[in-house]
Amino acid sequence: MRNDAHDELDDVPSLTTDARDRDSYEVERAEPARAPTYGRATPPASSRGASTGALWALVGALMIALGGLGWWSFQQINLMEQQLVATQESFARISEEAAGRIQDISGKVVATESTVTSGSEALRLQVRQLETKVAELTKQQQAAITQQRSQDGRLEQLTTDLKAQQGEADKFAAPLKTLGTEQAALKSELATLKAAQGGVGELEAQLKRLSGEVDALKKIGNPNQAISRIEQDLLVLKGDLETRPAASSNTAEFDAFRAQMSRNISTLQAQVQNLQQQIDAMR
Repeated sequence: MRNDAHDELDDVPSLTTDARDRDSYEVERAEPARAPTYGRATPPASSRGASTGALWALVGALMIALGGLGWWSFQQINLMEQQLVATQESFARISEEAAGRIQDISGKVVATESTVTSGSEALRLQVRQLETKVAELTKQQQAAITQQRSQDGRLEQLTTDLKAQQGEADKFAAPLKTLGTEQAALKSELATLKAAQGGVGELEAQLKRLSGEVDALKKIGNPNQAISRIEQDLLVLKGDLETRPAASSNTAEFDAFRAQMSRNISTLQAQVQNLQQQIDAMR
């Protein structure tokens, strides 16, 4: 970095030459003094001609060498040209073959591209169809999920209702069992009642027969034996009716029927007694 304020310009060297510089330069330019030749002879002219011939011989040898080198170079150049021509022909042939192969490959590539294009279009169409199917399946799945949820809700509701009904069924189980037992008992009583009704039918037939006999006795003049027999039959019939067990303690209908039959038998007995009194009075 320069600092001009502190530069010292008092000791500037001079650029002019002085006497010492000129003397030394002139001494160097002075030619050296020739020493005197005492007893030395000058070379002869024949040695100068021999050296010239050797020089010419060397020049000729060099020319011959250059000519041989040129001829050899020319031959090599011709050979290289031939090789170059052959190489060019080979390259041309290879280029033609390569061009044919390239055309074949280009045709195959074009065919492959067309095939790939058609295949890609077909794949795109298939992909679109698959996407459509997937969308439909997704909608169906969502609908199925919604339906499944609805069915799950219904199933839960049905389960709750079933549990409630089971609770109610448990409540009615004991009464139903009791009703079943009572129904079995009623069936048994009904069978007994039917059997009793069969016996009652027989009693009705006997009563009708006895009534007919009583009416017949009224028309007979001396019916003592027949009256005695009828009275015995009425007593047997009344005892059988009274001793016959009822089908059930609460079967009021059967009791009413038995009372009616008892009244009928009592009426017949009264008629028989009146008939007997009339017969006795006639005697």
